Amino acid sequence: GNGEPLTIEYTEPLPLQDFYTMIDDHLECRQQLLAHQSELNDCSHQFRIIEKRLLVRFKDRNPAPLAHLDTLMEESYKRLLELANQVEGVQKRLKLAANALSCTTYLILMLIRYRFGLDDKNYDMLEAHFCPQVNDCAEQGWEEIVDASMTYLLRTVLAKNVKETAVVQQSVSMPSDTTKMRKHISIVCDRLNKGARLYHPITGSGGSTSKVAMQDTPKAKAETEGEKTSL
Repeated sequence: GNGEPLTIEYTEPLPLQDFYTMIDDHLECRQQLLAHQSELNDCSHQFRIIEKRLLVRFKDRNPAPLAHLDTLMEESYKRLLELANQVEGVQKRLKLAANALSCTTYLILMLIRYRFGLDDKNYDMLEAHFCPQVNDCAEQGWEEIVDASMTYLLRTVLAKNVKETAVVQQSVSMPSDTTKMRKHISIVCDRLNKGARLYHPITGSGGSTSKVAMQDTPKAKAETEGEKTSL
């Protein structure tokens, strides 16, 4: 009734462990799909080889005995259908995992915003780096893209010193686990908690606007003093 704008705050710890569980589930589905597709490819190759050998036997006027090639082809075909069904099943599970991860990412972004009081500009930039729309492709998956984005933030706008801005070659490939990604996300959240911002405009006397990576607040200075973080 006093005309003050509505303020939303979140004071509980961020549920990052639940977020990481969703990431693990999604990555596991991706790895299973890759393994099943590889096995399906091998089985398809075997089936084509058997098929060619049988065709050669049937073309000969005096064909040699089949030596159970027909039985082997039948078993290979059954295995081919079985693997195809497995691939289809994993694809469905991956789609569900991607949808769950997308919803969880949107939720965690909202909690980060209210936990650290991010304005629209900072929130939009953080959302762009977290890629809440989970769309996997054969070349790159969500985990690789987001981990590369977190590393980029930590080496640019969220870097605490010049040493951390050193350019390091990073391969973008499917990880075996999410250990590094978890660490990078946790560090990003920690630096946001200590006052760092992705975008912090300061207008000088000439009206020009500059971007500042870290806010030199007393809290940020006190908490970052002596901290050593390995990326």
